[in-house]
Order: sequence, then structure tokens, then C-alpha cells
Amino acid sequence: MSVEVRPARPDEVEQLVPLLLQAEESEPALRWSIANMADAIYRMDADGELAGAATLRWDAEPPEILEIAVAPRRQGRGLGRQLVRWLADEARRRGHAALVVGTGNSSLGNIAFYQKCGMRMDHVRRDYFWYYRRPVFENGIQKRDLIVFRLDLGPEGAAATKPRRR
Repeated sequence: MSVEVRPARPDEVEQLVPLLLQAEESEPALRWSIANMADAIYRMDADGELAGAATLRWDAEPPEILEIAVAPRRQGRGLGRQLVRWLADEARRRGHAALVVGTGNSSLGNIAFYQKCGMRMDHVRRDYFWYYRRPVFENGIQKRDLIVFRLDLGPEGAAATKPRRR
């Protein structure tokens, strides 16, 4: 399978919105994030077909994956991990020491996925999903908090990496 990840062109962003709605269920919140928080939008093509997308905030330290999604019919084939790996490599190229991403406390599949990508739980943003008009339940759990995962990129990233305990 041939996979390419690249920055999305401005005329491609609308095409990515339905895919990114897997990561942010509220379309107004997704559009606000794209307009106000995201510094870059990436698209992933597999065999010439749209397979995934991600939005990033590079001006934060550490940079943050805001939304990330793989097309439902393409899931379970390692494309999500490839996309995270590509974004981590891009963060290294940009001189960053770490990359973070958050997911809802009720998103058990995402919690497992980010750990499989080598990320570690870093902190919790309590009451992050206050903007939902009605309570949202997933896996029988109300989505309230954002669990933030961190991937330390090692010495290839920025010069100032966190010292490790011995």
C-alpha cells in the first residue's frame, strides 16, 4: 500500500471536515478549532484515496494534535499509527522535544490507541467538554474530561528534553 501524508491545500479542507468529525463530534467546535487553533491541516492518502486527516497546533509547546481521524473503512490497518508516526517525525524536524494529543475520558479505543503509539498519559483537563449542549455518553461513560497523552521525541527533537529518572 502506498501512503502519503502532506499539508492539505486550502481547497481540500472542506473535503476533510466529514472525516475530522470522527475526532470532534460537534461541527461548530471543529470549524472553530480549524479557524482559531490549528496551524496546519494534514491529509493522508493511501493508494491515491483519502484515508486520514489531522489538525495540529504547532505554536504550542509542546505542539498538539487537535484532531486526528482515519476513514472508517481504512481503520485497523495501521494507518492511524503511520499518521501519528509521521506527525512525530514532523515535530522532530521542527525541533520539538514532544508531541501531545488529547481524547475524551470515555473514548476507551482512543486511550488504547495512543498508548499503542508509544504515548504516555500526561495530565487531565477537567471539564473540558463543558460546551456539549447535552451529556454525551460513550462506552456507558459520560464524556467530561480530556486525557492528554505525551510522546517524548528524544534527543532528535529540541535540544532541551526532559531529563529521565534513573
